[in-house]
Amino acid sequence: MNQFKDFPEESRVWLYQSNRALSATEVNYVDEKLKAFTKEWAAHGKQLWATAAIVNPYFIAVVVDESITPPSGCSIDASVKFIKELGAELEVDFFTRMQLTVEEEGKLKQIPFHDLSTMEGVGDLLIYDTLIDSLKQLRGQWPLPVKESSLKQLVEN
Repeated sequence: MNQFKDFPEESRVWLYQSNRALSATEVNYVDEKLKAFTKEWAAHGKQLWATAAIVNPYFIAVVVDESITPPSGCSIDASVKFIKELGAELEVDFFTRMQLTVEEEGKLKQIPFHDLSTMEGVGDLLIYDTLIDSLKQLRGQWPLPVKESSLKQLVEN
């Protein structure tokens, strides 16, 4: 996650999961759009110390250092609107909540959310948890085993 090296661990993170893997061409296009957006992103007229990047073919991470200028409700709304418009342009849903991105044998794939509770041995499955909200978590707890994630109650028995 070298693209976030200049940001402190306490920086706020928003993750947007796509409903399919982005192609290399789409990744390049999205990265350029993200750079342009974060360069202009502001709260109450003050520039936010922010960046955004594709962290793997399924995820966009938006990072902001709230200690410099905290984002406002309107600035957060603007980022959501931007991601929705980007998704519409690419015919990608970045707000999917019915699929989970997991890693098996070093490969990323998506599974239906409802399948998680019925899978055998799922506790050790590596999952990309969309509920993390800090750069510290992104750097150190992403991915992590389901049994250590916010979804652990779905697989505990």
